[in-house]
Amino acid sequence: MHVLGDVIGKSDTFLASVDPLELNLLVAREIPACRDLAVAEYQRTADAWATDLAARLVTFEDQFHVSPEAWKDDIRFFRLGLLCWYVAEVLGIRYRDDQRDLQSVSYTDPADLFVQGVMDTRQGTCGNMAALHVALAWRLGWPLHLACAGPHIFCRYDDGEVVHNIECTNNSQGGFQSHSDAHYQESRGIPDVAIECGSDLRALTPRQMLGLFIGLRGRHREDTGLLTEAESDYLLARTLFPKNRRLYMAQVGASVQLSDRRFYVGEPGHYTGLARWLRGEANHSSQSNQTEAGFAINVGG
Repeated sequence: MHVLGDVIGKSDTFLASVDPLELNLLVAREIPACRDLAVAEYQRTADAWATDLAARLVTFEDQFHVSPEAWKDDIRFFRLGLLCWYVAEVLGIRYRDDQRDLQSVSYTDPADLFVQGVMDTRQGTCGNMAALHVALAWRLGWPLHLACAGPHIFCRYDDGEVVHNIECTNNSQGGFQSHSDAHYQESRGIPDVAIECGSDLRALTPRQMLGLFIGLRGRHREDTGLLTEAESDYLLARTLFPKNRRLYMAQVGASVQLSDRRFYVGEPGHYTGLARWLRGEANHSSQSNQTEAGFAINVGG
């Protein structure tokens, strides 16, 4: 098993060779409640599931040739449908119904965010359900990646020839679901800038995926009151996935809250100082910009 600190600085080529499930659980293991996770056992379970699915593919692929037009005339799309069917119907994995329609969730239980939770309970959230789909596809040699639509995580198949979005949370309710980018952009309120800047609606690299996992750990720590540890996670996550807008907002939010512990009220580093500087920027006041610029640029003294 790898050590998280040793893999963070590795190349994308190296990270692509590491089991996504292992990366996910290496991040989780640094949470005290998850310290004793038996990563190898979860890997063996995922190996067995992928082997079973591969055996079923041999039989089911005959169905594709009966009506290929139902699957975009693309065997890859058909196989992705079977992956989602397998997770939903054979493994019996479901989205947590008690969280489906909530406007906000407090992730005090790391099992709601990391793969061990969905594998143990057969209930999950977009974060760990999508990660499980990616881990199984990795074992089959398929280029399935995580992708973001705001706070929502889904899967994106991209082999350089075709792109298919795979929704991992609703396949037990309405069958295999593959939505267009336009659907996610409209339903999730994704602005064009989120796509243009490289944050949303694109297949994540292994490095970005690892950053997202660390960001999920930061969310757990923030929701359990460990704001200093959460800020550290968000900062690390942003070095791995600097273009992600949600990681940016989470880190800035944590840092602004912690400024109350690090600066006196009224100092440029305190949130009251930031508020004055922001008001100056909003008012386009050159006088304010000159006097408050220290918040933005005088970091080095």
